[in-house]
Parts: sequence; C-alpha cells; structure tokens
Amino acid sequence: MKISSSFKVGLLTLLALILLIGVVFKVKGRTFSSADRVEIEFKDVNGLRPGAGVQMMGLRVGQVEEITPVVKGENSFVKIKFVITEPNVEIPKASAISIQQSGLIGELFLEITPPRIRSVYVPMVTKDILYKDDKVQMKLDDKYYDIGKIKNIEVISKDAIPYNVKDLIKTNYAYKIDYFVNLPGLRLPEFLKGKVVKDNGTNVLRIKTLDEITLPYPKQKSPYTIIEPMRIADFMDWQYRAAESLTETNKKINDLLSDQVIAELKMSVNNINSLTRETSSTMSKLNDLLDHSKGDISQLMVMMDRATTDFNMLAYNINGLIGDPKFKTTLYSTADSVDQLARNLNKLIGNEEEAKALSKDLHAITHNVNEISGYINSLTKDDNLKKDINRAVANVNNAMVNISTALETVNRVNPDKKTELQSIIDDTKVTTANLKKFSEKLNKRFLLWRLMF
Repeated sequence: MKISSSFKVGLLTLLALILLIGVVFKVKGRTFSSADRVEIEFKDVNGLRPGAGVQMMGLRVGQVEEITPVVKGENSFVKIKFVITEPNVEIPKASAISIQQSGLIGELFLEITPPRIRSVYVPMVTKDILYKDDKVQMKLDDKYYDIGKIKNIEVISKDAIPYNVKDLIKTNYAYKIDYFVNLPGLRLPEFLKGKVVKDNGTNVLRIKTLDEITLPYPKQKSPYTIIEPMRIADFMDWQYRAAESLTETNKKINDLLSDQVIAELKMSVNNINSLTRETSSTMSKLNDLLDHSKGDISQLMVMMDRATTDFNMLAYNINGLIGDPKFKTTLYSTADSVDQLARNLNKLIGNEEEAKALSKDLHAITHNVNEISGYINSLTKDDNLKKDINRAVANVNNAMVNISTALETVNRVNPDKKTELQSIIDDTKVTTANLKKFSEKLNKRFLLWRLMF
C-alpha cells in the first residue's frame, strides 16, 4: 500500500510535537515518572533552577521539577519539589540534602547524602555492654533524646584510638562503637565522646561533645537534614569578619608589647639569668658544704637514730606499765579508797544545815574572844583581874585548839572507823555550843563592867 504524502507530513508533525513537549517538560524540570514527589524548603537556593539534577552518592537519581518562592516576611523560604526517577531508590530518613556545584562554574544540582557511619570510643571496663541496634542518646536543650542506633561494636587497643580522643581512654583496650544518626536536622561535630548508662533497665550509649556543650534540638519539619548553601559573598563576609577580629587581636598584642614592656621583659630576662648564675654558684657551694659535712651529718643521723630508739623504748615501757594488770588494780583501788573516804566524811559531818551551824558557832566564839580581850585591855588596870580573865581566855583558846586537833584527827583517821569519827564530831559540836554560851556570858559581864566604870 502506498502511503500518501499527507499522512507522512501528519506523522512527522505528531512526532515533532511529542518531541517538543518532551523538551519543554525537560526544560521545566518535569518528568513522566510516576514516582512520588518530594518537597523540601531552603532559605536560599543560590541560583538552582528547575530541571537541575538530583544526585545520591555521585549518581544521578532524579531531577528538580519546581522551585517556588514563599514570601512571609522574615520567615520567607523557597520550596523545592523534586522527583526520584531511578527505580528502587529511596531516600533514608535524616539524609543530608544540600545544593552542590560541579566544578567552579558548573551547573548546580541537589546532593543527597545518606546518614554516614560515625565512631565513638568507650573505655573497656566490662564485657558485652552494648549490642547492635541498641539506642544512642544525646542531651539536646535540657532533655535526653534518642538520636540513632548502634551499627557495630569491636574491641581495639589504645594505640589504635585517634590522638585527639586518646587521652579520654584510661584503659589498655576500648570499644569502638559504630553508629548512625537518624534524627533529622541534627548536625554533630566530627569528634565526640561517649559512655554507657542504664535507661529503663537497658544499656544505652550516650554521646556528647568534647567540650560538653549542649546542642539545641533541631526545629524543622522535614524528615531530612537541610544544609543551606554558602554563597561566595557570605564566605567573603565571614573572611572579612575574621580579618577584623585578627586585626583587633594584633592591635591589643601591640598595645601590650609596648617598648616599655619589652624593655622590662629584657630586664627580667637579664635578672633571671643573673639569678640563675647565682643559684648555680650557691648550689656549688652547698654541694661543697655537704661534702665537708658528711661526717657530722652521719653522726647527727646516728644520734637521731639513737634518740628514736630511746623514745621507742620509753613508749614501750610506758605501754608496759599501763598495760600491767597489777598497776591498773592498784590505781583503781586507790581511787576507790579516796572516793569512799569522801563519801564517809560527807555522811559523818552531816547535812548542809549542820555544817553551816557549826561554822556560825565557831565564828561567834572567835568574835566574842576578841571582844573579851579588848574589854580586858580597856576597862581595868588590876593586874590580878587581868591574869584571871586572861587565864579564862586562854582556856577558851585551848578549847579551840582541841577542836582543831579533833578535826585534824578526823582527817587522818581511817574511814572504816565510822563510830569513832561520829563520836568526835558530836563532841566537837557540844564543845562549840558550850563555848558559844560561855563567850556570850563573858560579853554580858564585861559590858556591865564597862557601863559601871
């Protein structure tokens, strides 16, 4: 059958139209794939356009379909919609999505980086502390969160640990724990430290930064970790700020290292050198002195050793004396005797009222005797009368002496003779009372004589 020219023209036109539509969709970033579309948000896309490629680990797996700016004041952002065209390719949770550039002036594309395996080192104290798929926790803000899972555990020697965390390991062997982070938006520093703790009865790995700074909890809704692009202008601005800080630091250093400070530092160095020389000379002289005094020092050490031996012997003798059962028995017996004597005297002397009465009587007798002596010297000139009265006063004094003797006898007598002690004290009380009455009568008579003359 012969095909007409009109049919050929129509078929060619249809093919050209289909090709044109495909090119338009290609340019607009749309594909005919039935795969799910993924939406993410960036603060800045740095010139990324629809139709740009989407790569995962360097392999093109999709393309960007739409880029839409969303203006909401200070909360503005750019929404990017892309599609994965390769079959059986899924984006893992918490994968990092960034805008990259091929070469210095090449095209921009989206780069998807799955969560990478990280390692932390824990001192090997016990065995089988953690297992695969156990939880990894970290303190964010003011609370501990599950941020990942353990992938693998192996035992290594301390020599195989990286130098910047080797000082944290005090044991000869350590656990190298490989793990990955599945919390979207969390970006960790390269090196961390960890320890094993109990959480609800289960061992978990808790990690933290080397300087123990608490990181903020990521506040993003996307299931992926969005890494904002860095423009050349931002990079230059950061460099400018760093240069300003360096200039300020240099200025402060120059202010500190003035000519006067440098001169003082030179003087200090010279003084230190001089002091070092004098110290060396002094140490040399000291060494010579020690060499010449070795004999005296040795003799002194011998004397100190002997003194130490004597002190040890003295301590041994004292300990032996104190530890002697006979010495302890004698000491306790003496203390019991003194205590018994004190209790017996307290019982024999009587109560507190009787002791006060006895003391009052003795005081009255002494006062009366003094008054009697005064009356004798002032009221009469008869020598015979003076003799008679003095004799009476002497008798009173003898009685006082007898009382004192009786009291001394009480002090010397054996406390077992309770009956004798009681009799002596009773006689003393009676004698004291009689002397008091006699002294009062004499006072009355001499008072009468004084009024008569």
